[in-house]
Amino acid sequence: ELMSSQMTNFTERVAKSIGRHFVTLSCVQHRPESDETHIHIFSGFFVAVKGEWFYMTAGHILRDIRSAIEGGSTFDVWRFGDQTAGNRFQDMAIPYAFDIEQWFVLEDAEAGLDYATVHIGGLYRKQLEAGGVTALDKNAWGDHLSEHGHWVLAGIPKETVSYDGKTVISARFVMAPLTSADAPESAGRKAENKFYAKLADDSERCVNDIDGMSGGPVFTLRLVDETWKYNVIGVQSAWYPSSRVVAVCPFATFGEALEPVVEEALQLASEAGGTTSAA
Repeated sequence: ELMSSQMTNFTERVAKSIGRHFVTLSCVQHRPESDETHIHIFSGFFVAVKGEWFYMTAGHILRDIRSAIEGGSTFDVWRFGDQTAGNRFQDMAIPYAFDIEQWFVLEDAEAGLDYATVHIGGLYRKQLEAGGVTALDKNAWGDHLSEHGHWVLAGIPKETVSYDGKTVISARFVMAPLTSADAPESAGRKAENKFYAKLADDSERCVNDIDGMSGGPVFTLRLVDETWKYNVIGVQSAWYPSSRVVAVCPFATFGEALEPVVEEALQLASEAGGTTSAA
């Protein structure tokens, strides 16, 4: 019982720390052929690049949204959900004026590239900060090759999402333990730009199916001088349910590629005497 209590306390501390960076993006989809509405809750997280905040998720999510729009669907009631950060405002989500043209998407299914990001500043950032959200700056970026104690995937599984048909959307934040794994045979070229992990044997206690967790961050946990440290190492991209293997796009290389772009935008804004807008 003591060991169980210690593990529970450790998990809660990790969830509280990682939860500060994790934010959901939800919306309501109206399909042209049906009067029914469809609820989406996407997993994502915030990083800081040159002091600017960017929301990160998987590129195929934006591709699917664009395809649905082109097919006649409309999306509304976009919200940022910062409850895992300790939102102190009665669980009120933050309304967000979603504009797909403001997003930068690097998505190539064959090559295994699967990133999407959007700049978040101004009032949105102030509201998120007020709710307890913090962005992962460069000293919290890591890679999957470094020595580590544990890997953890954070996100919202589709199996936990419920909707009352009116106003309330609920879901469960999950941290799924992972272990390093080889690429599935079907991965092909995708394996060149991803790394792979398998849900730990005891992961069934927290999640059966991680469908819906795409875009969620993968963290490495390691013990340094008796203190647990964590770094974000990837963006969850794909799920192989038969083998319980997840495919993850490395984050640090993408974050570093953003740096000169953001630096240039900041320089241009400074010369113009203005402020940055979405990159």
